Amino acid sequence: MRLSSPPPALSRDCALFLDIDGTLIDFSLSPSGVIVPRGLPALLQSLKLRLGGALALLSGRRLTDIEAMFGPGFAVGAEHGALLRDAEGLVVAETRPNPTLATLIAPLREAVAARPGTLLEEKRFGLTLHWRAVPAMAGELTALAGQLAAPHPELMLLPAHAALEIRPGGTDKGAALATFMRQPPFSGRRPVFIGDDVTDEPAIACANEMGGMGLHVERDFGGATQAVRDWLTESLRLKGDEDAIA
Repeated sequence: MRLSSPPPALSRDCALFLDIDGTLIDFSLSPSGVIVPRGLPALLQSLKLRLGGALALLSGRRLTDIEAMFGPGFAVGAEHGALLRDAEGLVVAETRPNPTLATLIAPLREAVAARPGTLLEEKRFGLTLHWRAVPAMAGELTALAGQLAAPHPELMLLPAHAALEIRPGGTDKGAALATFMRQPPFSGRRPVFIGDDVTDEPAIACANEMGGMGLHVERDFGGATQAVRDWLTESLRLKGDEDAIA
C-alpha cells in the first residue's frame, strides 16, 4: 500500500509502531550523537494515551538506549525485535544471544580502529558497523563483514543507512509487530508502522498484510523526519475520527 502525502490521520482504533532513527529523529555521525527533538517524548506519551496504550517503538537500538532517549513507559521492540518488552516493563519475548557474534568482535574492532571515523556498535543480539563520517569506507567494511560472516550461515548482513547490520536470522521488526498485535492493548486494532530503512520493510509489509498501513519516510513523508513528527502531532490534534484512516 502506497499513500499520497500526507497519509490520513490516525484513528483511535489504530495500533502505532514507530522506528526511531531516520523516522522520528535525524541521523548523526554516530548513534550517540543524535538529538531527540524537544517535546517528542511528550508527544509520544500523548499519542499512547489517545490510542489506549497501543504504541510501540521498534528499533535496532538497545533497550537501554531507547529508554535513555524517551524514558520508561513505552512498549519496545529492541535490536530489531530480538527483545520485546511491554509498557509495564515485562519481557514479552526474547531471542537467545548467538555466541558466534562474539567471534567477530575482535577483528571488527581492529578494522574500525584502523579506519578513523568508522564505528562498531556492539549490542547484545547483533553488531552494527557505521561509516557515516567516512562513506568511502563502506565497500571495505562490507567486504570484511561478508568474509567474517561467510562461515556462519545463521548470520545475516543487512545494509542500513551508512551502516551494516550483522545479526542472526529469525527475528525482524515484522515478527515483532505481529507478536505485539496478538496481545493487549494492540490486539483487535489496525497496525500502522512508520520506518525508513531496509530493516523496516518487514514491518511495513506486515502492517499492510494485517489490514493496516505500512509507511515509509521517503515514499510517504518526502524523506523528512519533521514531516513524520508533524503528522503525528496533527493526528493527536484530531478531535474526531471523521478524517482518520478508513
